[in-house]
Amino acid sequence: MNVRVSVRAAASAIAILLVVVPSLQAAAAGTPYARVPSKGDSVRFDGSVGGESFGWGFYNEYWLQTYLRFTVEAARNPSVYAKSQSAVTAIGEHALTLPNGTRGMVEETKTFEYGGRQDVQVRVMVQDGDLRGSEVWTTAGELVDSSGKSFLKT
Repeated sequence: MNVRVSVRAAASAIAILLVVVPSLQAAAAGTPYARVPSKGDSVRFDGSVGGESFGWGFYNEYWLQTYLRFTVEAARNPSVYAKSQSAVTAIGEHALTLPNGTRGMVEETKTFEYGGRQDVQVRVMVQDGDLRGSEVWTTAGELVDSSGKSFLKT
């Protein structure tokens, strides 16, 4: 399994979020989530909402927050994305992919707010695959609960 996201895959994920996130946020008052995972919950990575066969994450909170701030800025002004390929490259070099279905245990959840947008950061202890035993930071949108139900509002 390739645990590093290629820069192209990171750019694709950012492009998908530029389309998906604003519409989710427009439909949701403040947050795109119907519910959020809690500490101790069993979850699985799942990026299928964006048409991917993998979920993504980062080894540390700093890069997740960098990614989230970038997507907010790019959603506000799409030229940010076009003009900031070096940022996409840097973010992509720190991103990880986890195949859909990779199991994890929630260790922590935190609200992330930036530029009037809100998301939920989740620290997950990975239980399967090459990253087994690793802590990964992601968003609740990249996870499903143990029964396979998304945390996103539908």
